[in-house]
Amino acid sequence: MGRQRPLIGIVISPPEDGSSYYNLNPQYADAVWRAGGAPLAIPLNPEPDFADQISATIQGLLLTGSKYDMDPQRYGEMPHPRAGEVHANRDAMDRLLLERAFDLRLPVLGVCHGCQAINVARGGSIVQDIVDEIGPEIDHRMPSGAGEYAHEVTLEPQSALNESSEASRAMTNSAHHQSINRVGAGLKVIACSSDGVIEAVEGATMADHFILGLQWHPERLAASDALHFRPFQALVAAAELRSNQ
Repeated sequence: MGRQRPLIGIVISPPEDGSSYYNLNPQYADAVWRAGGAPLAIPLNPEPDFADQISATIQGLLLTGSKYDMDPQRYGEMPHPRAGEVHANRDAMDRLLLERAFDLRLPVLGVCHGCQAINVARGGSIVQDIVDEIGPEIDHRMPSGAGEYAHEVTLEPQSALNESSEASRAMTNSAHHQSINRVGAGLKVIACSSDGVIEAVEGATMADHFILGLQWHPERLAASDALHFRPFQALVAAAELRSNQ
């Protein structure tokens, strides 16, 4: 019998076409599998008992992107005039799973909307519209669907994305109009774009609990770019370590 792959639960995305069908972008599952994990799709069934059972089964959690904005009431604000639609079940599912992941110290990777969910779950807030609140210097909402490089980010040293002792730069894709504003408790900023938009955060004590949130979409670049594959490798490695303890 071969090596037992750690189960990585991946929250599925709400439908974008108005249908009742939910979906999982195969690029997430492919990246997890290539990194050595076993992807497990998690439906949006925001019931505490279900979240308990799922959290007791998986060894790592991946929160995907979404076309929907997070409900600003979750961080104590009214909707901005340019705010988009929200999806109550997605918000509730993320919240339940993150609460349990924090309690159980499950490794967590959040992408785009998932990154914002991590921040809000830690008591942080969201920039509801980057153009209005920060400025139009960089187009963060690329119409190509985030499959192409869009802009540069600066990576802080000695982080999950940059193990060197000096800051470095990298190209990322981009498909969002919101971003992290007030950083949540126990998180630290590890990447920013030149306009000041926070592009990535990680847990302040990564050796104790792996938490990584990326504002861009690494799953769409992971097959061809080692930097963007690294978050999935790190998630699976942390999940494997936890499952062997």
